[in-house]
Amino acid sequence: MMSKEKRRVPKLRFPGFTEDWEQRKLTDIAKTFIGLVTTMTENYRDSGTLLIRNSDIKEGQFIFSEKPIHLDEEFAEKNKTRRLQIGDVVTVHTGDIGTSAVIKEKEAGAIGFATINTRTDKRILNPYFLSTYFNTDKHKCYANSVSTGDGRSNYNIKDFNKLVISIPTLDEQEKISAIINNINTIITLHQRKLDNLKLKKKALLQKLFPKNGERYPELRFPGFTDAWEQRKFSEIYERAGQKNDLTYGIDKIISVANMYFKKDVTVGSEEYLKTYNVFKLGDIAFEGHTNKEYRYGRFVENTIGDGIVSHIFDVFTPKINLDINFWKDLIKYEPIMGPILRRCTKASRMMSNLTTKEFLEEQILCPTLEEQKLIGEFIVSLDKNITLHQRKLDHLQLQKKALLQQMFV
Repeated sequence: MMSKEKRRVPKLRFPGFTEDWEQRKLTDIAKTFIGLVTTMTENYRDSGTLLIRNSDIKEGQFIFSEKPIHLDEEFAEKNKTRRLQIGDVVTVHTGDIGTSAVIKEKEAGAIGFATINTRTDKRILNPYFLSTYFNTDKHKCYANSVSTGDGRSNYNIKDFNKLVISIPTLDEQEKISAIINNINTIITLHQRKLDNLKLKKKALLQKLFPKNGERYPELRFPGFTDAWEQRKFSEIYERAGQKNDLTYGIDKIISVANMYFKKDVTVGSEEYLKTYNVFKLGDIAFEGHTNKEYRYGRFVENTIGDGIVSHIFDVFTPKINLDINFWKDLIKYEPIMGPILRRCTKASRMMSNLTTKEFLEEQILCPTLEEQKLIGEFIVSLDKNITLHQRKLDHLQLQKKALLQQMFV
């Protein structure tokens, strides 16, 4: 007896929908075309035709910089066949490949720079349903499996055009699109709240820490009026230099960049584990990777407990009592530490190397321990609020991911 053919239905459905989804080749139900691929920097303008870059495309939405790039109108009109219409689905070709969003009224008439664009037959395929499908792990896994290029991945349109997708009726497509769109809206609102909280903390730190050239912060707790004391780092810290004698195993290896105990780490041998530096609670380690935020690297304080770090990290331990919650932010505060690290580091490609002797001769403004504790407690309250909102956001994103896995075939 022959087994029945497996049904093409999702695990999770809206009531009233029971039919199998239909498999269709994408190019049979949509027109696909690549964005403009040419040098156009000389045609950049402050206003005109909006240019959508791959980096502007996020899941279900476009997020532009404060000053979006526009194209000269005459140049854009010469390339009017590449103009995007309301309902077009725009997909990342280079970078976070597969990520997609739908053109709305705000982006209508824009031109994509090397984007993959899809114009659906709306009698068969809802563009928001298609965009949602493109943002699923299933599609992104396919995109990555066929991607080319070293460093940044490229999703070629010839591979994109091979897509065969399963689609339900338009009614079911619209219901799926609507619920995911609602979740995207909630996620966006939570992301904005989180971003605003981080900006609020940044603004408060600017007032809680003295500006360069000043010895008094703008914002003080009642009862504190004295100037912050100028102190050499050699008075506050000393080079740790303690190697791991195997007191600490691989479960105690700390990620300096993100401050957590790593899991499933392979280090090779016990002898190599002995090369690791001991990194105790309250110690600071120099993390030399440079970026836009930290141009000369940064110091990170151990706030999670005793452990070990790779020998590439210079570790310093406090010589005096310090408030851990205060120093974790001061020691990486770029307006204060940036100029200091500029003087006592040497650049090597994308890394900065610390010169210990010069660093210990540098000076930093330091309040009393009592004032440190008050500022530290205030910073902790800000961080708790930020962490709470981050967890809510992470939970929503997990919910969305679970729904996408169950609502698509």
